[in-house]
Order: sequence, then C-alpha cells, then structure tokens
Amino acid sequence: MRISAAAPARVTQPTYEKLKAQLATLDKKIATASKALQDHKDIMMRSRYTPEGLKLATAKLKSLEKDLAKLQTQRKQLVAQMAVIRPSTKPPTAAALTAAVERHLKAGDLEFGAKAPKKEDILTQTSVHKHPFTYTAIVLKNDPTRMIVKKVLTGGFVPAKPGDGTYSKPVSIKP
Repeated sequence: MRISAAAPARVTQPTYEKLKAQLATLDKKIATASKALQDHKDIMMRSRYTPEGLKLATAKLKSLEKDLAKLQTQRKQLVAQMAVIRPSTKPPTAAALTAAVERHLKAGDLEFGAKAPKKEDILTQTSVHKHPFTYTAIVLKNDPTRMIVKKVLTGGFVPAKPGDGTYSKPVSIKP
C-alpha cells in the first residue's frame, strides 16, 4: 500500500472585515454572559440557601464568571489581531478637521447630546473657535473617517470648566 503526499492545506489569514464580524458576534456573547452573571448575582442576593444549595449556586456563579473572563480574553486577542492587520490610514489633518467642522456648522446637521468618548479611544482632536463657542473635532481610533464634535460655551461671563460641553453624534469628515 502506497501513501501519497497530499498538498498541504491552504491557510488563509482572516481579513479585517471577517475579524470585525467576529468581534461583533463576540460582543453579543459578552453582553449575554454578563447579563446572565448579573441575573444570577441578583438571585443569589435575594435567596436563602441550604448549605447544599449555596454550594451549587456558588459553583454556578464561578462558572459564569469564568466563562465571561474567557470571552473577554478572546475579545482582547481579537482586538490585538485587528490592530495588527488594520488598514493603515493617515489621521486627518487639522486643516481638514477645521474645514469639516465649519462645513457641518454651516449645514446645521450636527445633533448634540451623545456620550463623551473615552480618552484612550481618541486618535486626534482639533479646536475651532467660533464666538461664543469653541468646537473641538475628535477623531476616534476605531473609525478615522468620522468625527465627533464637542461644543463648549467659552464666550460667556462664566469661564468653562473641565467636563463642560456637549458631544455630537459621529459625522463624516469627507464632504
């Protein structure tokens, strides 16, 4: 009997889009796991257990925590893998951001009231002063083609404090 050497299996690298889809699926699984964990904690807080029942409930709690930790570790690895193969794009220039802010202000299509982005998610930012407001264009690392605009009243009688201002929903930088 003769064994022939078969062609090696072709290994393809996952594309950025596939990894992005996997990340979305993983985020849904994490949300489901954290809800299950929180629900179990709530039940444990309200219940009275026999010693055997407490053992089972604690074991289930540890199992849920372990599963959630596994999913979060997978997410970290996936994000790290995405960072390596992310399509390289140059961050927008200050002039491009200033022009985009002025264009959106003129068009009046900024909807304010969104949440503030986390500091570690910010790629670049540029300020534009239009009396009595200061607008800051914020570009996030995960989407360098869109920006969030922060609006702060700076021309009033009371100076602006850290944390003042309101944020817009993400808008396109390109015209």
